[in-house]
Amino acid sequence: MTVVQQAERMSAVDRAWLEMDDPHNPMIVSAIFQLEGPVDAAHLQQVMVERLLRYPRFRQCVDRTYRIPRWVEDTALDYRYHVHVRRLPRGAGDQELRKAISTEVSRELDLAQPLWRLILFPRPNGPVTVLFRAHHALADGIALVTLLIDSTDKGFLRAPAPPENSGAQSPHPGPLGGLVDRLTAVNDGLIKLSAMTRNKTGRAQLRQQLNQGRDAVAGVRRILALPEDHPTSLRQPLSGRKIVTWINDVPLLPLRHQAKRLQVRVNDLLMAALAGALSSQLRRGGDKLADTHDLRISVPVNLRSGKGRELGNQFGLILLELPVGVESLQHRLRIVAQRMTELKTSSEARATMLGLTAAGHLPVPLERRLVGRISAKSVAVVSSLPGPKRHVRIADARMNNLVFWPPQSGGIGLGISFFSYAGQLSIGVSADTGVRLSPRKLIEAFRTELEELLALAPGAELAEKAPASS
Repeated sequence: MTVVQQAERMSAVDRAWLEMDDPHNPMIVSAIFQLEGPVDAAHLQQVMVERLLRYPRFRQCVDRTYRIPRWVEDTALDYRYHVHVRRLPRGAGDQELRKAISTEVSRELDLAQPLWRLILFPRPNGPVTVLFRAHHALADGIALVTLLIDSTDKGFLRAPAPPENSGAQSPHPGPLGGLVDRLTAVNDGLIKLSAMTRNKTGRAQLRQQLNQGRDAVAGVRRILALPEDHPTSLRQPLSGRKIVTWINDVPLLPLRHQAKRLQVRVNDLLMAALAGALSSQLRRGGDKLADTHDLRISVPVNLRSGKGRELGNQFGLILLELPVGVESLQHRLRIVAQRMTELKTSSEARATMLGLTAAGHLPVPLERRLVGRISAKSVAVVSSLPGPKRHVRIADARMNNLVFWPPQSGGIGLGISFFSYAGQLSIGVSADTGVRLSPRKLIEAFRTELEELLALAPGAELAEKAPASS
């Protein structure tokens, strides 16, 4: 690896994700998309690499010789590492493809290289499956999926050119560079604070920011005080070996129509179906669930003001209690809808963002402890993202679908994703083999629950009042 001397200091929250890496649980966002074949693999590689390397972060690696890790330019990018064609055995089907992708998703990235890889799985006269992996320190899933869409043929022409840097100041060199950087940041903050207090609007903004900060700190305290009452099958030591699976054939239009008829949101239907699927699989695995039993999951929330084109991590987490102990489908849906509505106005997302930022300023052992405590409050990460409403093309080939899997920190072994694209919904499930839950069976149970929700009569009344949200 050959690098130049110019470096960019890593943000605190990006550093937090970097240091969260564990050999059994790498912090890597993974996504696949399948292109209608036949596809010229060499042309596809060239197009994808050219479009990714427009973003400076994809040309940079991490220099950890500084107290605060820094992004430095890699002037000798090893294309053989970053782009690889993996040919499956002749006659291989979907099962072999899923197994090969599971093996790749279980692997760590080389931290001495820029933190991304592209792996192509071509099939003779068939679709090409592209696996894209990028470390969470580089960007969160929202930004990375946006980047993939911007790398499509029309997206590439339409998207604005990425900036040459993320806007962070280049660190001062020398042994006192870190101190100078911190003093500069303090001085800039004081100048901004002084300007805000000079007029009525500025003072109102300052009060609002102070109130938001107070609410976020209180939110962190609430999260850390939550109990860790998890089913044993979902909180097992991780093996480091992941199994991934997915479906991409769930029509969106019936979900939208049913959500409107039942006066809920599509996400409410998805979370209620997930609660039912998890409940059935936990009971089948021997977990005893009381009527009031809840299962806490982490749901990423975008905190950007734009469309997510800026790399880095700008998201928070809300903790949603899924009513897995409630067997009535109607009750379960109403409870989920109520809790989702309440969470939209809560300060939890910014609280977890604050917690991750604070963790990035701590010594690594303390950082891991804080992040571990936050992560231990849930048993799964469940992410939902919208995609293009029409089919898009990459290197002149039509993209049939896109599925992604969010990473899970702090011993969480289960990740679930929902992605809408061209009128269809894809669902991806990733599970560490230490977790006693089959991704394939969970998706089958989810599909069954969703079909039952779609069959609910719009005028169905609850036999009794739904339990209050906890």
